[in-house]
Amino acid sequence: MSLLLIATILTLYSRFTPGPLPFNVSRDSRWFTTQPSPITPSTCQPAENMVFIKTHKTGSTSLHCIFCRYGYANKLSFVFSTRNTKDGHIRKEHLNQSIILPPIGGFVNSSSKYNILTGHVSYKRKTINSFMEDNPIYVTILREPATHVESHMNFFSQRKQVMASMQAFLKKPRTSKNEAGRNNQLREFGLSFESTLNERIVNETIMTLDKEFDLVLILEYFDESLILLKHLLCWSFEDIIYLAQNQRTTRETITDTFRHNVYRWSNADYLFYNYFNRTLWEKIRQFGPRFEIELAHFRDLLKEHSKQMAL
Repeated sequence: MSLLLIATILTLYSRFTPGPLPFNVSRDSRWFTTQPSPITPSTCQPAENMVFIKTHKTGSTSLHCIFCRYGYANKLSFVFSTRNTKDGHIRKEHLNQSIILPPIGGFVNSSSKYNILTGHVSYKRKTINSFMEDNPIYVTILREPATHVESHMNFFSQRKQVMASMQAFLKKPRTSKNEAGRNNQLREFGLSFESTLNERIVNETIMTLDKEFDLVLILEYFDESLILLKHLLCWSFEDIIYLAQNQRTTRETITDTFRHNVYRWSNADYLFYNYFNRTLWEKIRQFGPRFEIELAHFRDLLKEHSKQMAL
C-alpha cells in the first residue's frame, strides 16, 4: 500500500477519534452522539482474521479502507505485495512467499501467517488460506450490473470496446464471443469468459461461492450491508464508519434500454448479483426489527462524521 494511501487512512482515522493514534483507540461511542446507543453490548469477540476479495468498480475501496483502518489500529498483519508499491494489491500475480511483505514481527517463510488480506487478488481459496491465520472470514462486494458496466467502461476508458461488444451480442447473441466488459464481476472469482456463457456452470459457481463466503455485500445497500458485517465480525459502529472513496463527479444516465441490454449481454453477472442481493435481504429479514434501529443509529453517526469532516 502506498505511503500516501496509508497516510490518508490514518489522517481520516485521527479525525474520527479523540485520543492518540493509531493503536490505542477507544471504542467508546459517547463522542459520536449525545444520545445513548440503542444497541445492547455484545459478548462476542471481535474478529481479526479476514479475507476481503476486492472487486473492481463496486465501491470496494470504501470497504478496503475500513479493513485497513481496523488492521492498523489493532496491529494486525496484512498480505501486501512487495512488487506493487502503490497499494500492495496482488492482482493476477500468483500468490507466493517471494512477493509478499513479512508479517508483523516476523519474516516470510512457509509458516508465515497473516490476519488480513484486503485487495485485488485472484480468488484461489486454498492458496489464500495457506497464508492466513486459522478460519478467516471471507467477504466481498457486488454492484448492480448496469451501473457496474457504466462505471467500469468509463473509468478504464473502454466505452468504445464495451459498447461494440454489447451491440455485437444484441445482433447475434448465439455467436458473439466479444468479451470486453462482459460478466466482469463473476470473472473476478476465477471463472473464464467461456464458462460465464454456460448457465449451468454459472449457477454451480454461485452456489459454491454462497458456501465459501460468509457475507457478500451489495453496493446499492452499503449501509445495510455494513450492519450485517458489523455483527459478523463482532465489531463496533465506530469500526465501520466510512467516507466514500473514488467517487466520480459525472456519470452517464442509465436508461431502461441500456439496463435491459446489459442484463441480456452480461447475464452471468445479472444472475450473480440477483442471487446475492436476495440473500442479503434474507439475512436482513432474519435479523428482525432491531435491524432498522441499528441502521438509523449508524446513519446518524455517519451524518455526524460528515459534519466533523467539514469543520
